[in-house]
This record gives sequence, structure tokens and C-alpha cells, in this order.
Amino acid sequence: MTVGILGKDNVIIHDQAEGNTIYNKGYFGTPLSGGGLKLDNYESLYLLAAGRLEIQYQDGRSITKEEMMKEALKNDPNIAIKYPVYRNMRSRGYTLKTSSKPADFRVFPRGGGPGKTPSEYWLIARAETDSFSIAEIEAACKRILQIKKSLLVGLLDEEGDVTYYEIMWTVLSGKGKDIDEHEKIEGTVFGDKCYVREGGKELHEFGFYGRESDDELQLSMVETLYLIEKKVLIVHHGSTGEEMDKTDIKNYADSIQNDFLLRYNVYKNLRERGLIPKTGFKYGTAYRCYLGEPEDHHADFMIQPVVENYACSWYDISRAVRVAHTVRKEFMLARSLSDMSVSYIRIKRKTP
Repeated sequence: MTVGILGKDNVIIHDQAEGNTIYNKGYFGTPLSGGGLKLDNYESLYLLAAGRLEIQYQDGRSITKEEMMKEALKNDPNIAIKYPVYRNMRSRGYTLKTSSKPADFRVFPRGGGPGKTPSEYWLIARAETDSFSIAEIEAACKRILQIKKSLLVGLLDEEGDVTYYEIMWTVLSGKGKDIDEHEKIEGTVFGDKCYVREGGKELHEFGFYGRESDDELQLSMVETLYLIEKKVLIVHHGSTGEEMDKTDIKNYADSIQNDFLLRYNVYKNLRERGLIPKTGFKYGTAYRCYLGEPEDHHADFMIQPVVENYACSWYDISRAVRVAHTVRKEFMLARSLSDMSVSYIRIKRKTP
């Protein structure tokens, strides 16, 4: 049995031959210049549990797995979450090395390792009860994108199972038509809809705005405001007959619909990027979104607008991703920033 001696935050295998054997079968540890091998606490716990390593105190007493976990907790209070994720990825055939922030581990492809192949993922370990912070996740995505890696989050549940999510900061671009050159039409607002009789069919065919029903076009409030801003639509109040400008519509819609301005900012951004957003209520999100014409494609994404400092539970993320996967779509969070720009975070379940 290979023996390692417990240090302050590592385990040292002094025998060079035994250290080389451990390193060559899984890239465990870091070879030392004078011979031997230095293991971090994750590697030490894994090898101890696998029966490939005996760990001893300086006085020669053997250390149990429970005692090793207690020692490791002194240096990393989150190791009880991180180690099961590490162990799970190792059991799938991946080589892992601890990482600088924002990630916990660098993950190398199966058969790869340091000095042989580039890493494939940067992995963050979290518990199912932890909070999801979009600011933290987006910062991690952008940092990892700079080095051309993918961000993987491993969520440890209360039964010890690990679910993985691949998260990407995404730049969206679609093939939708520009509405600027369309001739003006008129509509009337009743409740939460704007009704267009003359020219509605052509408007729907041009950019898939609204829903055709009973020889008229029903526009949502976000569509109504967007078309007013594009100087395509002239709107009158259903009760007074007075014309409503964009400020009137903003105030009116904001008074009857939750988060209207947030949802509108994302809607406008999606339209300007060439995508076609439609209600995603049946999927539990604000929008379902098409990269091409809805008549020719199923919706590509489920998109939920969120505020700049949005935070939620990972349960919320899990539910949304599960629904999206069930209907063969991808789930996105659209983060509305203080300068009115929007950034998009794509989240999907991953089986490494």
C-alpha cells in the first residue's frame, strides 16, 4: 500500500516510485522536484476511499476517511460540498485539478491531463440549497469565455447525487425583418390588448406581430409599445378615443401588468437583434423566442427577463431547465442592466 504523510494542507508521498505510479494512473498530485508526489486534499480523500492510499500522521498513526475529512475542513469549509462533486467527476473518467476563482476545479477530458491536453471545463460545485446569483454567474461565464472554456456547475443534492448544468454567456442574433419601413396602421386599446382591424393581417405576416382573431389583430402591450416607438402604430384609448403616445402606453401598461418595463426592455432588445419573441406563458416564462420565422421553426428558446441583481434558488433554475428540456428548447435568463442593455445567460442540463 502506498503511504502518504499528512501535511498542513496536503499529503506527501515520499517514495518516488510509488508517487510516479499514483501520478501515471490518473494524473493525481504534483510531482516534486526532489522526488515524490504532493496530493491536495481532494485527491487524498479520493485515493484513500478507493483503497489506493494509506495516509498517516507525522507520528506514523493511520488516518481514517472521517479524520481526513476533518483535517481537510480546517483548510476548506466547503469541502463537504466540493469533494462529492470532485469524486463524481473522477468516477466518470475525468481528471480534475483545483482552480483559481471563479471556478473550483479545472476538468480535463477523458484520457487527458495536465501537460497532455487543455482543460475542457471549469467546474463550480454548489449545494442544491445554495442561492443562484446572476451577477456571480455572468462574471464567471465571461471570465471563462476569455480563456475559451465552458462553465460547468455541479449541484449536489441532499441524497448525494450530482446534477450538472452548462452555463454560457451568449450573444443572440436572429433573422427577423426590420419593421421601420412598414406603413402606418391604427389600433385601439381595450384592457391589456391593442386591436387592429385595417392592416393587421399584413403586419402579422410581415413580422409575426400579434395574434389574428375574428378578422382583427390582437397585439400585446409590449408589441404595442414597440410598434409605437417604431412609428408604425397609432393608438387610441378604447374608452376616451384619445390618442396614446409611448409615454401613455408605458404608464398604462405598467399600471396593469407586473414588471412591464423590465419585460419590454428585453422584448425590444430581442426584436432589435432580429429574433421574434412571443408569449412563453405555457412554458412558465415571459417569452418563447424564434431565430427564424415561426411558421417554419419551433421556438428555439424560453427566455425569462430578470433584473440586474437577480437572485433565486437553484430549485427555480432546475425547474425552468427541466421544462425547457422537456419541450426541446433552451432556457435563457435575460439580464436587464442599468444602461438598458441586455445580456443573455444560456443554461442547459449536461451529462459529462
